[in-house]
Amino acid sequence: MDVVTTKWQGWHVLAIQGDFVVRHLLKVRKHLDAYMEEDKPKVAFDLTKAYCVDSSAITLMLNYSRRLMSLCGVAVVCGASKNVMGVFSIVGFERTVKVFETREQFKATVLF
Repeated sequence: MDVVTTKWQGWHVLAIQGDFVVRHLLKVRKHLDAYMEEDKPKVAFDLTKAYCVDSSAITLMLNYSRRLMSLCGVAVVCGASKNVMGVFSIVGFERTVKVFETREQFKATVLF
């Protein structure tokens, strides 16, 4: 798994490429921990090229979303496959984290 980070309009975009699973979480966590030092951090998880997302990755995104909210920040997800969206729906992920169908939809929608 690779994590490609970019910055766009004040957002940290983490593009996950490959399997977003427990053995790779430290790669993502190191970026997220650095963002927690900022004022009102904004993070977008781009899952467009993520082939698999396991429960530990979902838990990581939920936990960091809550931590970001406590700092007046926000986390969103974009580009999740239909299979991943099905899992998100089952566990109620979208009740905590805003999910955009594509990265383009995310960019067109976020105004904060």
